Amino acid sequence: MEPVITLKQADFLEMGNIFRSGAFLQQCFSVHPLSLSLKMLTLPDKIGVFCLHCKSRHRLTVDTISRVIGDAELFEEGAARMLEACANAHQEALHVTEVSVDGNIVQFRCRECKAGFQTKISLYETYQP
Repeated sequence: MEPVITLKQADFLEMGNIFRSGAFLQQCFSVHPLSLSLKMLTLPDKIGVFCLHCKSRHRLTVDTISRVIGDAELFEEGAARMLEACANAHQEALHVTEVSVDGNIVQFRCRECKAGFQTKISLYETYQP
């Protein structure tokens, strides 16, 4: 099964200004949270997020992916494959719902199937046009 690709990983590398800090994603999320959506998923460890408002591309290197149920329940087993299946079925519906640079956490939620996913991030990279 091919990974979900709207913006290819190469598209992220061709951008000029590269910032390796979660602060840029945090700021982008705080200013326009409804504009951030998942645009690239390359398992086991790469997620690309695009901001429609400022055109920034955020590439995340992921340590773990967990399935979120309610406020507290998390489980990791099979969560990456569940996220991949969700992204393949309705990628446009996956959006960022929380960014915590202090905890190195980015959460996603699908507007279609209501699935929630929490990712533990080891590296943030922001590419600005």
